[in-house]
Amino acid sequence: MYEQIKQLLREGETLAITTIVSTLGSTPREVGAKMIVTASGEILGTIGGGCGEAEVRRRAVEAIRSRKPEMVKVELLDDIESDSPAVCGGVLDAFIDPWSDGRDGSGDDGIALKLAEELDEISKTGNAAVLASVLLADGFDDIAPGNKCLVRNGEVCCGNIRNQELQAAILKEAAVRQEREDCLRVTLELSGGRKAEVFFEVMVAVRRAVIVGAGHLAIPLVQFTKILGFHTTVLDDRVIYANRERFPNADEVLTGDMAETLGRLEITPQTYIVLITRGHQFDEPCLRAVIHSKAKYIGMIGSRRRVKACFIRFRDEEGIPEELLNRVNAPIGLDIQAESPEEIALAIAAELVKVRRGGSATSCKENF
Repeated sequence: MYEQIKQLLREGETLAITTIVSTLGSTPREVGAKMIVTASGEILGTIGGGCGEAEVRRRAVEAIRSRKPEMVKVELLDDIESDSPAVCGGVLDAFIDPWSDGRDGSGDDGIALKLAEELDEISKTGNAAVLASVLLADGFDDIAPGNKCLVRNGEVCCGNIRNQELQAAILKEAAVRQEREDCLRVTLELSGGRKAEVFFEVMVAVRRAVIVGAGHLAIPLVQFTKILGFHTTVLDDRVIYANRERFPNADEVLTGDMAETLGRLEITPQTYIVLITRGHQFDEPCLRAVIHSKAKYIGMIGSRRRVKACFIRFRDEEGIPEELLNRVNAPIGLDIQAESPEEIALAIAAELVKVRRGGSATSCKENF
């Protein structure tokens, strides 16, 4: 989407970037969902369709003409009897923010185009960042709705928020939002009773799945991780198993001593490690290589008896703390009574999503 925004801005278009900043009840799209509206009323993306989106689209065209941001509340409650599949019966707040390249005399100073270029580069390289947009400013002379800044690596790299106290508060909150990987509308309270309502849009770094072991189970698991958007690496010490013919969809296929190769990989808080080798004599050295890492997820296949014996050795003989052992998901996967390789792969993939998103992993019917 940001590549399209960048291109349109370079062509001299003024756009309205519409973002869902909060929701209540059941809504068709989640917080952070975006829709681009052009001056002619064309749209890219969606915030859910139906009459609510049509109203936001109309207001967005008006915002482009006035060059003023606007918050629009969309209530879906009145249309519950509608046949529209987008109707969910909730309420959402959509922030309409006009963006231009600065040549239209709007006072934008080219900030929008600079942001679009940075955001496009971030989306292509898979890096992490947080875009903070002011929704409401109370008590400020130098801050207005629509002011924004982009935070990368704990620093503001681009934007038009000049107030130092607000910038410091944004940096602090951006670090929290990035750690939790969630977009959120936050009220920041500053000195002198001043308040700023800011929406934090989190761009999460590319999630990487490292699948150690290239047996039968790895084939469907690679398919699942790719569908879920993971950059997927397969690792094994057998060339006959770890090859492109067997894993055409994997991003990387590595061969070599599994524990040594795993120890050389860069492991970040966005890395999910799945140990499904052909035996515990291989799983345990691999687990030893990553148990102290920053990986978001570490899972190891095996029976409860073998896993328990492994943990006892790690704790009693090697002094590995209990809190590190508790990080390991073993036996691996959610309990869905899986039997076939495809079912086991599904159980593992579901556990990756659970770790990423949270949730109880119980049947939705039980929470109805």
